[in-house]
Amino acid sequence: MAKLLAALLLMMVAMGPACAVAPTSRADTVAALDRYRTEFAKVRGYGALSSSDRNYVLFSDAMRRVLTEHVKPFDPQYLVDKAVAGLQKKKAENSHAGDRALTEAALDSMLGSLDPYSSFLDSERYRYIREQTQGEFGGLGIEVTMDEDSGLIRVVSPIDGSPAARAGLRAGDLIARIDEVAVKGMNLQDAVARMRGPVGTSVALTLRRGANDPTTRVSLTRAIVKIHPVRYRLEGDVAYIRIATFNQQTSTALDAAVEDMRRQTNGRLAGAVVDLRNNPGGLLEQAVNVADRFLEAVDIVTVRGRDPDETRAHHGTAGDLLPGLPIVLLINSGSASASEIVAGALQDHGRALLFGTRSYGKGSVQTISSLSADTGIRLTTARYFRPSGALVDCFGVSPNLEIKPANGNAEETHPDPATCDPHAPPPPPVRTWKMEDMCPEVAANQSKPDADRPLECAVTAIRTRLTGTLVGSHD
Repeated sequence: MAKLLAALLLMMVAMGPACAVAPTSRADTVAALDRYRTEFAKVRGYGALSSSDRNYVLFSDAMRRVLTEHVKPFDPQYLVDKAVAGLQKKKAENSHAGDRALTEAALDSMLGSLDPYSSFLDSERYRYIREQTQGEFGGLGIEVTMDEDSGLIRVVSPIDGSPAARAGLRAGDLIARIDEVAVKGMNLQDAVARMRGPVGTSVALTLRRGANDPTTRVSLTRAIVKIHPVRYRLEGDVAYIRIATFNQQTSTALDAAVEDMRRQTNGRLAGAVVDLRNNPGGLLEQAVNVADRFLEAVDIVTVRGRDPDETRAHHGTAGDLLPGLPIVLLINSGSASASEIVAGALQDHGRALLFGTRSYGKGSVQTISSLSADTGIRLTTARYFRPSGALVDCFGVSPNLEIKPANGNAEETHPDPATCDPHAPPPPPVRTWKMEDMCPEVAANQSKPDADRPLECAVTAIRTRLTGTLVGSHD
């Protein structure tokens, strides 16, 4: 299943190394780097690689950061093994590859071997990921992951209002061809690069939806994707708040949305539905801010790196944006990372009920740091834990009320079990209900294929079952 989520992952933007525990001696690191220089010279076929060579400095900087900052310790010789494999592969693919291309191939291979989320960011990817956090970028507006069963690219979710969303792409779609090029055998980075391009140009995607469905060819025009992190509307007296991503504008946009709907209803809101479905995450700070909008001065999330002294607990502040009003969060397997911080915190503190399906299960923090003026690395530097102490990584957050989409076509996507910690304790079970308990009218009705059953049930539950109450989440 999915090994790499190419999306807005939970990240902390940094411009230098973080404090951590060095896992190896300096002599071990130097020996490994000396071996890398020797192997690099063999692959390129001439001359020794100088220790002052800028490409070597780039590689050695990245490797030292892995050794001191990654959430797990690594043997430096293992890192060199992976880097050399990348060098050899690149040389086999392109016998004329220059030193910079070989270095980037080594970095790609080394960093990609660490975990599903760490990676080297070349100039294009580095610019792209920083644009995402700022809320505007060029492309199709689609989050994708590699589907290892089929060898194709799986859609995690289209971004609201993007060319992908307007073209009808949906979670679970498999991309078989990009223009006339078959995806099978392509790595994720190359596939994403092919889908990007100048604004105004077109790209054709050949999609496979079900095992027995014929393929569908869709043409999309690349555009500047402006991410509106919060969209909202009233469902009668119930506020509906769609949070699409956690970028720099999310918490302030949430404040404005609630204030506007409170004004429209003359302060008589019955409750709120917060929709985090297909929200792939974003900035840690914004996840904490959004959770804090609905919680008092309580624990929200704890971030733990390799060094116990560097554990960081994030707490809320006094005040609730919707005091006394019931909240239902909508989640699915496209809800990842920062979304899971919000969902886990509100569920653990009994501030909200969760409707939908189990969230993705990405409970780690990536630090984005620069290697040079135009390149960087994304490195997994910590894992996060819910207020209950539960680990989110691979387990995800389970809903209190499971509701699958009416059309039944959405396929769940979760991390490859091989990437999970087999010794991690599972989170405690949550209290669960059935649709007949919370929204019997919705459960009894024959839904249309395009009906939004989780939303319908949430609105009904707020009006008829939850008004005036705050709900606990655990037995």
